[in-house]
Amino acid sequence: MFKSFARYIIAWCLASAIFTAGNVARADDSKEYLVKAAFIYNFVKFVEWPDGRAISKENSIDICIIGDSELSQTSSVFKAASTSKLSLSLVEEKNPHNAASHCHIAFIGGSEESRLGEILSVLKSQPLLTVSDIDGFAEHGGMIGFTTEDNKVKLVINPKAASATGIRIDAQLLEIAAKVIDK
Repeated sequence: MFKSFARYIIAWCLASAIFTAGNVARADDSKEYLVKAAFIYNFVKFVEWPDGRAISKENSIDICIIGDSELSQTSSVFKAASTSKLSLSLVEEKNPHNAASHCHIAFIGGSEESRLGEILSVLKSQPLLTVSDIDGFAEHGGMIGFTTEDNKVKLVINPKAASATGIRIDAQLLEIAAKVIDK
């Protein structure tokens, strides 16, 4: 009974974020990134950062994009989701070494696939949620990877990579993942 209720709540949160993102119904190129932006917005609710970076202690959050990605075209989703208590900003970050100083979430764009190992190495000890749609992202040490199956955006989550930085991913988010990496 509780699992059903929890799934309902998660589904409702994600659906409301998707509605806010423009009532997205299918995952073609540009709309796919609106769905991903809605997911990222909801990660803020289902991820717990260590005390020094806790969302409850912040009045603004930077969601950084490392490399080139169509996600950069979705800043309106984050502006619409901002409140008087918490402002969400999409920021382009050229240097992964600078990301940990101001970002809570780092989305690694597909243009960085050849440098993925180097970028993850720089970020692996930082309390920074790493997200990407690069194939095999979570398997290579990223925290949350996006994958598309049957025109639906799904999650692949690596909770061990997150916990190594002091980040805790809520069990409710793990339940909706298509795959949870346990290494």
